[in-house]
Amino acid sequence: MIDWEREQSILKILLRQKAIDSEQAREVYQEGMRNETSALELAVQRGYLTHEVIREATGGEARVVSSLRDMDIDPSVASIIPPELGRRVRAFPVAVREDTLDVAMSDPDNVQAIDEIRRQTGYKVRPLRVSDPEIAWAMDTYWTEDDILDLEESMAGRAEGLSDEVDRIADLSDAPAVVQLASTLITQGVKMGASDIHVEARSKGLAVRYRVDGVLGTPSTLPDTIKDPLISRLKIMAGMDIAESRRPQDGRFTTQAAGRRIDVRSSIRPTAHGENVVMRLLDKNRLYITFEQLGMSAPLQEQMEALLKASRGLVAIAGGTGSGKTTTLYAALHYLRQRDLNIETVEDPIEYQLDGVNQSTARPDIGVGFPQHVRAMLRQDPDVIMVGEARDEETIEASFRAALTGHLVLTSMHGNDAPAAATRMLQMGVEPYLVSSGLRAVLAQRLARRVCPDCKVSRKVEEVLADAPALQKRLAEHRITVVAEGEGCARCRGTGVSGRIGLFELMRMTPTLKSMVLEDVDEQAMRHAAVSEGMVPMAADAMAKLRAGIIGVEALLSLYADLSTEYGDESIDFLGNL
Repeated sequence: MIDWEREQSILKILLRQKAIDSEQAREVYQEGMRNETSALELAVQRGYLTHEVIREATGGEARVVSSLRDMDIDPSVASIIPPELGRRVRAFPVAVREDTLDVAMSDPDNVQAIDEIRRQTGYKVRPLRVSDPEIAWAMDTYWTEDDILDLEESMAGRAEGLSDEVDRIADLSDAPAVVQLASTLITQGVKMGASDIHVEARSKGLAVRYRVDGVLGTPSTLPDTIKDPLISRLKIMAGMDIAESRRPQDGRFTTQAAGRRIDVRSSIRPTAHGENVVMRLLDKNRLYITFEQLGMSAPLQEQMEALLKASRGLVAIAGGTGSGKTTTLYAALHYLRQRDLNIETVEDPIEYQLDGVNQSTARPDIGVGFPQHVRAMLRQDPDVIMVGEARDEETIEASFRAALTGHLVLTSMHGNDAPAAATRMLQMGVEPYLVSSGLRAVLAQRLARRVCPDCKVSRKVEEVLADAPALQKRLAEHRITVVAEGEGCARCRGTGVSGRIGLFELMRMTPTLKSMVLEDVDEQAMRHAAVSEGMVPMAADAMAKLRAGIIGVEALLSLYADLSTEYGDESIDFLGNL
C-alpha cells in the first residue's frame, strides 16, 4: 500500500530543490493516485527524476544501528545539528563522511525532518534507524546543560557563621587528600558498576561498602582521623549543611566519572558512632534502556507495547525494593515518547528529567503528595499519567479513577508477584469494582545476576543441585542436564557474575480474573487462574534464561525459595509451565 502523504511530502521537497517542476509533479501524483502506482516511480520512468536524486532528498533506506554508546562520536560533530532541532525531530548527528552527515533517528521515514536537517546544516543526510532511548542517551550526554561537579578539581566552598569546630572540619575537607579520597570512592563505584556506596561510621573509623549486582560487598576500613573531614566533604558535594549532624539530610549532584555522566543521590543519617552516608549512583546509561535490554522475551515485549498503545486503564509494575521497577517505568515512558502524547508524571524523587515529559515531584510535607498531583494532572489534558509509586489507598484510588476516565496510567508498587499485587490493591482499601474495571495488567519483576560471559563454563545439574532434589528432578524433566556457571575472572572480579537481568511475569486482566477480583478471591487461586489464562509465570521465565545460559541456578533457587514461602512447596509446579 502506497503512503500518499509521504509521496506528497517528497514531491514538495523535490519541488523546492527544483529537481522537478510543478506540472510534472502534479501529473505523476494524479496519475499515481488513479492507478495506485508510486508517483515517484512514475517520475523516474518518465525521466523527470532519478533514483539517486530521490535518495539524496530522503536519505535512502536507513541502516539499523542497535547502540550509539560504543561509537566514538566527536563532540564537534554532535554540535552540527542544533539541539532544539534535534530534540524536536528526535535526531542526533554521529559522523561526517565528506559531504554527508550520518544522523541517528527514531523515525528515519520522516522526510520532512531529514529535509529540515539538510537545509539547516548544509549536509546531505544519511539516516540511521536507532531506538529512541539510545538517541535520548546521546542527547543527554552531549547536549547537557547541567552543572557538572568535577570530582578531581572542584574544591569545597566555605560556610559562613559556623562555630570554630565546624570551620576546622570545613578546612580539613578542603584538603586535596580528602577531596581526592571522596572522588576516588565515587569513581571506583562507577567503575565497579555499583548501584550504591555505603560510608558507615564505626566505633573506630569508617567502613566503605559497594553494592554491586544487588550484593553488598566486603567493607574497606578508613582511619578514625578521616571520619569527620570525609563526611563533611561528601556533605558539601551534595549541597548539605555540614553544621547539622543531628538530623537526616538528603542531597544530590551530577558528575562525570569513568567516562560516564552520573547523578549521585546522597542520604545521610546520624547513628551511635557518627553519620552514615549512602550514595545512590544513577548511571544515565541504565535509564535509557529498551524492553529487550531489560531482558523481556519477544512475546512479552509485544504484549507490553500493546498495553502501552491503549488509551485507558492502569498498568502496574510490581516488585520488591531494588527490583528495577523505576527502570521499567522509564523504559515505558521512552517508548511512549515516540508518539504525540501529553505525558504527565509525579515522582518522589524525579530520577531523571525526560524531554517531552511533564514531570513533577511529590511534596507531601507541604500537602501536595501523589493523590493531589494526580487530581491536578487530570486538569492538564493528559494522555498518559505516570505515578511513581502507589504507596497508599488515596494514591492508588486516585490513579484508578484517572484510568477509568479515559487515561493510560502507569504506576509501581511493592509485590512479590502479579497476583499478589492485585490482591494488595484490595487490601489497601480500594473498592473491588475499581480494580476490576480499571486494572489492565500487572507486570511483576525481580532481578537476577547474569553469568559472566568471559568465564562461563557448563556444570552438570546433579553437581550444583545436590541439595535440591525436587528442583533437580524438574530440570531433568525438561531435559536440562547442564547449567552455566562463572569460574571468576578479571571482568567479574572473581565473582562469576556480571550485571543483572530481569525476570518477569505479566498478568493481563481477563474477564475471569476481573470476576475473581469482585469475589475477593485469594492470591493462590488467582495465580492458578492467571496461569490457566495464559500468564507465563516468573519461574518459567527464569527457567528459559537458565536453559539459555544467561543466569545460573542460584537465581532459580532464590525464586523457588520465595515462591515456597508464599505458596508452599507446590509452587514448584509453576516451573512446568514452559
